[in-house]
Amino acid sequence: MKRLEFHISYICNHNCIFCSEYDRLQKYRTSPLTILQIKTILVDRRKQWFNHVNFTWWEPTIISWFLELLKFTKKLWYKIYVWTNWTMFAWENFAKEALKYIDELSLSIHWYDEETVKKQTWLKNHFDIYKNYISKNIIKYKTNNNFFFSNIVLNKYNYQNIMEIIKFIKSTYIDVKQILISNIAPEWLADHTFSELVFDLYEFKKYIPEIVNYCNENSLTLRFFWLPTCILWELYYDYSNDEHWEERHTIERFTTKDWKIVLKDIYSPDNSRKRTFVEMCNDCKWKTNPCTWIFRKYLEYYKF
Repeated sequence: MKRLEFHISYICNHNCIFCSEYDRLQKYRTSPLTILQIKTILVDRRKQWFNHVNFTWWEPTIISWFLELLKFTKKLWYKIYVWTNWTMFAWENFAKEALKYIDELSLSIHWYDEETVKKQTWLKNHFDIYKNYISKNIIKYKTNNNFFFSNIVLNKYNYQNIMEIIKFIKSTYIDVKQILISNIAPEWLADHTFSELVFDLYEFKKYIPEIVNYCNENSLTLRFFWLPTCILWELYYDYSNDEHWEERHTIERFTTKDWKIVLKDIYSPDNSRKRTFVEMCNDCKWKTNPCTWIFRKYLEYYKF
């Protein structure tokens, strides 16, 4: 599979406390991509045998021509993955059309009730909208071709409540098949506020056995992302997403040295950015596979 990550959106209707793209959103929100630009690149990459595209960064579904783009992309025989905060699925007509074309839908959910929604996203009514509209529309219009993921970003305000979040996801009957639990990445806004959001990974480690057991008992595929493999215990190293991560090309906005805003194709053979080894890694059997180490900024706050 040749994977293409396509950052088609630099606007968002949420205000997540851990946003790793906030600065880039502010920088490029007045330089939106056109549907013609995206279509042209999709055609070109298809000729290069790319067959999987992830539409993301930051909320792609709120672009006015998003449904048109889905239809066009499916005609090129791409497998379509969409990373979303769910909001547009509150509209029944949107959900009905979008789910016809999306193969894989990753639903970001870092909360489990009204209070935790506000803490994570600063949105007052999102929990009610989710319960009364979003989940019902997805359940009503999902097809046998839809595969649902859920992404949870760990931070100081939810790492002790991951079980509650997963149980809430399970209770929605959307039929999520895979859970991705991602450590907070110290990038952009989250880099500036990292001191407020970082938590002790060894403290989180004690919750991992219960999380793994619950997911196994409920037929949920589980992956941990951006966590050192040693945090996952000897038994659970193969739950590291690093073990399953695939190389990819990312197309995103970029500013040149002469201040021109362009699209850039970035090849990523691994996902080790902003991470480093520490002394205890020297004799570790997971040093190079599958582990991609610890965030350097984490070491400013906790020993490892």
